[in-house]
Amino acid sequence: MSMGQFDHVLLDQSRQQAVFEQLRQGILSGALPAGSRLPPTRRLAEELGVARQTVVIAYERLAAEGYTDARIGSGTFVSNDLPDAAPDAATPVDSDIEPLSRRGRFLSGIPLAAVSSPQPGLGLLAPGVPASDLFPATAWASCAARVLRAMPPGLAGYPEAQGLPGLRQQIAAHLAATRGLIVDPDRIVVTSGTQQALRVAADLLIDPGDPAWVENPGYIAGRGALLAAGARLVAVPSDTDGIDVAAGIALAPDAKLVLVAPSHATPLGGALPVGRRLALLDWAARTQAWILEDDADTEYRWEGRPLPPLASLDRAGRVIYCGTFSKTLAPALRLGFAVMPQRLIQPFLRARGLSDRGPAAFSQAVLEAFMAQGLLGPHVRRMRTEYARRRTALITAIKANCPNLRPVVAPGGLHMVGLLAEDCDERAVWAAARARGLLVAPLASYFLGSPRLKGLVMGFAGTPVARAGEAARLLAQATGLHAAQSID
Repeated sequence: MSMGQFDHVLLDQSRQQAVFEQLRQGILSGALPAGSRLPPTRRLAEELGVARQTVVIAYERLAAEGYTDARIGSGTFVSNDLPDAAPDAATPVDSDIEPLSRRGRFLSGIPLAAVSSPQPGLGLLAPGVPASDLFPATAWASCAARVLRAMPPGLAGYPEAQGLPGLRQQIAAHLAATRGLIVDPDRIVVTSGTQQALRVAADLLIDPGDPAWVENPGYIAGRGALLAAGARLVAVPSDTDGIDVAAGIALAPDAKLVLVAPSHATPLGGALPVGRRLALLDWAARTQAWILEDDADTEYRWEGRPLPPLASLDRAGRVIYCGTFSKTLAPALRLGFAVMPQRLIQPFLRARGLSDRGPAAFSQAVLEAFMAQGLLGPHVRRMRTEYARRRTALITAIKANCPNLRPVVAPGGLHMVGLLAEDCDERAVWAAARARGLLVAPLASYFLGSPRLKGLVMGFAGTPVARAGEAARLLAQATGLHAAQSID
């Protein structure tokens, strides 16, 4: 079907809907009373200037929904079974009554991001968002076509609860090759991104009021998942070396769960050194606490060698390792995974099944084909090379054009922090930057309680090298309006 034919079909459908609604409203309002005869389809079509088939289909819908009776040889009549005073068609009604329960109000108030945006990820400097212009569309389309041609019978049904076995095998091989993490595919659950894994795990592992460590500053949507499960958040300081384990033990030695990003803490970018990793694992083993390891963008390391994931050092079975393909391919795919102890698999699947049966089987099959053909590794390497160029270009442009903002050069990830002077109005700078089309976020939003620093969180992956200078000049305008002094 050509696009012209497709548009014509849509137009016909909209006309059918319009005729149906007009007649239905006439019946409900009494303008077409019970027992009255509707005009012949040919005549009404001529009056309305539409095809006769459009009216025929509208009449068939009216009959199917009980508004009319078709009498062979006599015509179509308004049904006598309609109530004498039929109600008006439903219209939205505003009410002062609170529609949400107390829990509903609580859940709807939990933030998922530093700022809300009608077009998330579209624009310069959006934090943590991969480049849509680098998505391997041709290779992905080829894999999708191959899956469609084969189309095994089960692919059109509900997906397997744990994820396609072939995809789980590919994920296990990928983790072994890239992270040194050797896992049985039977311990892998395919999820709709990292966020789903964090939310379901939190529901399973903590009761309302249980203390849970979160990095401060830290990942906003992740701590939101814990809040939604009823956790009492314990804000543990996070610095350029990641979460301060000793501080966490001093603040809440009885915590039931820890959310940590050891490879690249959000937003400061700290990577947890081996000493802190071992201390965290030792504490969790002694206290029977759980660790949610968020390893979302570990593929993007700019300085030094990647450290092994916590899960690879875990001997007590306390780590749930969460990864995603949102950063390496595209967030729109909604594909991630969790590696967890075997005893948690079935409870996780049952809890997840209450709200979601799992990612679409077709998308899983395409990703499996993409990985099986060896396409993911080369794609990530290309992305890493290009992102390194974009990162360097933005840092250079900011240093040359924006003296009121000092970039913090993190060793990994897809964003960086630009620090502002202590006496600067961070909120005003952020608003000025957003007004200029920069999708930066205020650093204060990542803190629980009073922020220790002032600054902006800036993504570089989606900002091409050619636009780095433009972004820096716009930042200079925003910071120049509100910065009292430059950052040395």
